Amino acid sequence: MRDYIRRLRATTGLREPSLVSAAVLTLTAVAFFRVALLPEFGRELSMSTFQLGLVTTVFAVGRLVADLPGGHFADRVRAINLMALSAGGVALGSLLLGLSWVALVVYVASFLLGICSATTNATGMTFFSTVSGASHRGTSMAIFSAALLGGQAIGPATAGLIASIGGWRVAMFVGAGAAGIVVLVLLMARSNRPPPPPAARAGDPGLADPGSGSFLPLLVLQSVSFAVFLTLGSVSQTMVPIIGADDLGLGTAAIGLALGVGGLARFAGTLVGGRLSDRLSRKSVLVPGLFIQALGVALLTLQPTVALWIAAIVVMSLASFAVPVAATILGDITDPARVGTHLGRFRFVGDLGLMTGPLVVTGLFAGFGRVVAFLFVAGVLVAAALFSWRFLPDTGGAQA
Repeated sequence: MRDYIRRLRATTGLREPSLVSAAVLTLTAVAFFRVALLPEFGRELSMSTFQLGLVTTVFAVGRLVADLPGGHFADRVRAINLMALSAGGVALGSLLLGLSWVALVVYVASFLLGICSATTNATGMTFFSTVSGASHRGTSMAIFSAALLGGQAIGPATAGLIASIGGWRVAMFVGAGAAGIVVLVLLMARSNRPPPPPAARAGDPGLADPGSGSFLPLLVLQSVSFAVFLTLGSVSQTMVPIIGADDLGLGTAAIGLALGVGGLARFAGTLVGGRLSDRLSRKSVLVPGLFIQALGVALLTLQPTVALWIAAIVVMSLASFAVPVAATILGDITDPARVGTHLGRFRFVGDLGLMTGPLVVTGLFAGFGRVVAFLFVAGVLVAAALFSWRFLPDTGGAQA
């Protein structure tokens, strides 16, 4: 980690990485306000469980629309500039969500938040994949993911706390204000000296033959993205809060706190997973993580208690470093000048899972019960783990 910090200080002065990571954390937190507030949307706007699942699906559609162009622009536009544009959209979407009076407006606001979430993630992921050498790429991507997952921890907990005091609309207005502050800070912080383009770093040691990634490894990496995002959308963002409210009788603040604990677990797991992927190898970290995440989902097949519910959240969260490690492998096997484009495709396939997951899993839950619904998700994760073990190259660590 010290070597990584020294490298960043030499190339960027730490200013831009700090700004980008802080923006990722804040904007992700605001975008995740809606997760803890889903039951409140349902109660006030008379939305069914299926309609609440559509909120996450529409969010995913917005991300899907923006993934490919977001990756394209992330290769070509200064990270701070693109992040400021994303922050403006998050502020507008949060304001609109706070003003919602019917379900349709909730869907429109969620769609806009999804677009801005995609550009935020594409910008941060591309920046941190290329800002340091390949031998530190796992650590670099872990710092990005720590900011992302830290936001996912802070967002639901903060939203639940504010909503318990002033209501869910006030929570969304506070989120809009926070995103607006990010816009102002990024615009004020812009300098005239752009960072070196990714192509200038193509000769970094440890890069696994840029551009040589074959179709099959890229397809397997996309399957990992699909499986983990399907789990995130259908279980973590939809079924977990619904189970907490409907089966366990928990309030918004308690649900937000539990989701915040899960976010902190993701934060810790990602930092450890990224560091180990540099010291050992990417695949030796990725495959066990997918199996452990499947175990966390499988815990939800049991009759829920508060302890079991929290245990499932923590186990799933600790092992959720699969996406940043898979993205690190993608950075290892592709041309640095086109990392953003490849990551856009990677996230596009993942967001297909985020979009379809809530619809499929809530449908299975309603039609066949919790066992079938959650075993389906666990099976998708296990399949991704087996494909990764069989077909991915082993990069990072001693391989770098």
